[in-house]
Amino acid sequence: MASDILKAFQEKGNHAVGNLNSLKIKTVANGAIVEGADIDNFTLGELGFNAEGERTVKQLSANNKKAVLVASPETRYLGEEITKFYNAVGERVRCVILEEGYTRFETSAFTKNSGVSEIKNGQVAHFDVTTKKFIVSDVASAHADYTTASTQFLVVNNEEDMQYTLGKPMIRFEVIKA
Repeated sequence: MASDILKAFQEKGNHAVGNLNSLKIKTVANGAIVEGADIDNFTLGELGFNAEGERTVKQLSANNKKAVLVASPETRYLGEEITKFYNAVGERVRCVILEEGYTRFETSAFTKNSGVSEIKNGQVAHFDVTTKKFIVSDVASAHADYTTASTQFLVVNNEEDMQYTLGKPMIRFEVIKA
C-alpha cells in the first residue's frame, strides 16, 4: 500500500540550490510574498505590491526589469536534501538587493550558451526568463539577450572550484550591472 509521506520521502528534489558569498547583503525589509508561481532559490525575481500594500515577488518576467535575488534560508526538519526546497506561492521569502561589484552568490540554476563547452572564470551571464536559469556566455560571443539584460553577471568561480555543491553543480557569479 502507498502513502503520500512515503512518496514524499522517495522523490528526489530537483530545485536550484546556492549560497550567498558577500560578507554583508542588503535585503528587502520584511521580505516579500511569492505570487504567481513557485520560485526556486537563487534565481531572479521582480518586486511588486498586493492589494493590501504588502511587498510581493514573482519570477522575473522580462530581461529588462529590475531584479532581486530570491535567496531564502532553508529550514530542514527531517534531514531533507537542499534540492527539495523552493519558495511556494503565499510564502514570505528573503529577497537580496543586487549590488554591482559587491553581491556574489553561487547557484545551480545555470546553462551554457551555444559555443561554451566549459565554465571558466571571466565569462559573463544573464538570467533567462524562459528557462529560469542563468545563461553563461563567452565575453566575445555573448548571448543575444545579454546586452539588453538589466542585470548582468561575471563568472568568478567555476564548478570545479567549489568545495561544496549541495548535490548539484554550481558556479559563482558577481553582479557587474544591476
